[in-house]
Amino acid sequence: MSGSTDRVATMWMRVTGSAGIGDALQHVRRAAGVTQAELAARLDVTRTTVIDMERGRPTAIARLVDSFSTLGYDIVLVPRGARVEVHELPDDHRGAPAS
Repeated sequence: MSGSTDRVATMWMRVTGSAGIGDALQHVRRAAGVTQAELAARLDVTRTTVIDMERGRPTAIARLVDSFSTLGYDIVLVPRGARVEVHELPDDHRGAPAS
């Protein structure tokens, strides 16, 4: 692995829809010092596919994320090695499911 991919993201992200997952992908990719073309090569897809994912354009993954959002769930992305604790909020502090 090159030095540019050894960096570890230190910020967690909460993803609530396909645009959010695209933004998160772009943030993590940039933090790792990886270009769209390099990521595309690693995934064996075109650079256009990476661009589409980062823009939240329709993909199977985007539909999957939107499905969770519709059902009232968010996806939390954390760097490997991080510890996550989830605490249930009282009913009056919960967000309504996205539509």
